[in-house]
Amino acid sequence: MEPPILGHRTGRTDHKPPQRTDHDGGQRIGPYRVLAPLDVPGHADDAARCLARDVRTGRTVVLTLPYPASADAGYRVRFRAEAENSRRLHGPWVAPVVDVAPPDAELPWVAHGCFPALTLPAALAAHGGPLPEDTVRALGAALAETLAAAHANGLVHAGISPQAVLLTPDGPRLTGYGLLRVATGNRPAAPHGGRPATSYTGGAAMAHDSPAGLPPEQRAGEPPRPYGDVYALGAVLAYAVTGRKDAGPAALPPGLREPIAACLSWDPAHRPQPAVLAREFRSTAAPVSPGLVPQAVGAALAEQAAHHPADTPPPDLPQPVGHSRAPSRRSVAITALTGAAGLALGIGGTVLWRAVTDDPPAPPEPLALRGVAPAPLWRRRIETEIDGTPLLWGNSHLLVPGAGEVTAVRVRDGQKMWTRHNVWGVGDLSTLGGGLVLKPGPRELIALSARTGQVKWVERGYDGQKRPRFSYPLAADGKTLWFLAQDQEETASVVAYDLKTRRERWRTTVPGGFGGSEEHSAVLREDSLLLSNRGESAPDNPWTYLALGRRDGAKLWTRAYKGVLTVADGPTEIVSGDLLITFASDVVSAHEISSGRKRWHFSFSEFVYTDGALHGRTLYATDGDAVTYAIDVAHGKLLWRRRAAVDAASPMSESETALSHSGRTVFQINASEVEALDSADGSLRWRFAPAAEGASAGALSGSVLSAPGVALIRNDQAFYALPVD
Repeated sequence: MEPPILGHRTGRTDHKPPQRTDHDGGQRIGPYRVLAPLDVPGHADDAARCLARDVRTGRTVVLTLPYPASADAGYRVRFRAEAENSRRLHGPWVAPVVDVAPPDAELPWVAHGCFPALTLPAALAAHGGPLPEDTVRALGAALAETLAAAHANGLVHAGISPQAVLLTPDGPRLTGYGLLRVATGNRPAAPHGGRPATSYTGGAAMAHDSPAGLPPEQRAGEPPRPYGDVYALGAVLAYAVTGRKDAGPAALPPGLREPIAACLSWDPAHRPQPAVLAREFRSTAAPVSPGLVPQAVGAALAEQAAHHPADTPPPDLPQPVGHSRAPSRRSVAITALTGAAGLALGIGGTVLWRAVTDDPPAPPEPLALRGVAPAPLWRRRIETEIDGTPLLWGNSHLLVPGAGEVTAVRVRDGQKMWTRHNVWGVGDLSTLGGGLVLKPGPRELIALSARTGQVKWVERGYDGQKRPRFSYPLAADGKTLWFLAQDQEETASVVAYDLKTRRERWRTTVPGGFGGSEEHSAVLREDSLLLSNRGESAPDNPWTYLALGRRDGAKLWTRAYKGVLTVADGPTEIVSGDLLITFASDVVSAHEISSGRKRWHFSFSEFVYTDGALHGRTLYATDGDAVTYAIDVAHGKLLWRRRAAVDAASPMSESETALSHSGRTVFQINASEVEALDSADGSLRWRFAPAAEGASAGALSGSVLSAPGVALIRNDQAFYALPVD
């Protein structure tokens, strides 16, 4: 009988996972017969690993299993989710996923196609000590290259450790995807801004001392992020070259001291980018091949292969109990996605095709496992600094404003369509209609073709000299542009500008409270333009609408809505038919626009910083406790609420609530990640943590724009296209 599977940890009792016994006495886990453990005592601090053979095919694999002892009921669920999600990680140095336990299996597991293979601690044991510097340099280049590709596609590995790195005869292989997330359950918010009550060092695999490679920010409670992967990589390389888990910079060889020490920097902003790190490790005059291992390690691999020769299964062998099902169409599609380029194939391409064609194919199957984010269809980084809010035009073009320029990216595949230079402005892009977008400048209005970037016309008449100075656009319908302007005495006017004749149709002076410096859009109705006084905050100042006639600018009426105070920097109003929905502090209220009568109000648990999102009769909004609410706008009744799975890294004033184009998915965006919720009941569909760079690495700084079948997630200067609905 083979030795039991080890779940070694210092001071911990070994455990055997649930299993069955073959007729020959071997242990069985699903369709796999266990051959031998791979764990080294004192090093298995993330999962249990063993060599196993598929009784159906005779193929030998590395089987990764969760620890059986855990008080966390969701631990095995998360393990199964991350195992399925690991199919998305690709590259020459990633251990390929060949099988994942089916949902009804008693014990989750993931099988990697590697044999023979030694974990890094086993390789050091075979070598009799630390690995040579050249071997570690080659190992570092391979693993850094893998991280660069993963981060470029919005993936955070969150599982790099010595035992997650396998050495094989043709180079290293990385496993362990998501094991830090597996060990983490939902955690409550930090009281009074302090340390969270439950940190990311909790959970099944980290029930005792935290592993040496756990980044300091995650010890303090932050969620796994790209810069944490870099720290973990540095810890792995330090262990490989010193044989110690707690090696300081002084213990590192001079040739590797600088790059490894940089990875282990306490400040995440000082850690190198993986692509830069890979180039540095390859920069030696005679770089070593990643497949070249010390002689003793090569001998141990050969001995392992000889000890477990290839097996040929008998013909027509029945499937064992707990066998893995054939991969679903969704799994096949995820596996088909390329690693570095993020190109769309299979189901992902089908979803995006629905966004840009009139004759869509059959819709894809939904995700079988909630919590698993879809692979990005593409990623596009804007090389110049983004200056303003990106605009989605016609569901086909993403228009990104920069300093003196605008760039258009095609939604279908992320390709850059055009860049228009020398368009300086002071405001955001806005849609004019008729294929045009407006770029307002300090002394001119520029109309660009959204398709080509060509300047169609420039209006320089509203410069504060003969005419009042342009302030900001209010609304447009393809025929008319309404905007706010101010003269030299700061008197505010609403101007109606004919887009065909490019002449002023009318101009109406409005009270100062309706033309403040705070930019906000007007509400365009069938016969009127509603202008609010939210730009002028004052104590006891009720929200007020001024209605102007669309055709002639006549002042139709002014109405105050008692009990609703204006907050210049608060969320903007939402109008649904005759219903005005406003936010103030921790209350959302609904009033009838025509009568001013209050219809209902709803109280949140905390302050609401950001705009809500409305679809049909349901309003979605998120408060400062990262709780998203669904509210019936007809009656103000709560339909459901859900708290974010992780705390934001900064206040929820950085958050946003958005909807997919169909309204079936709610996006709750905080400073760490995007959560996609089912709009029907608030259940989690998936979570996505995109990569960033420099001082903002790991933080989410952006928003979500939605086109049919796709969500465009912005993080700093990078955009990711994810299939939705």
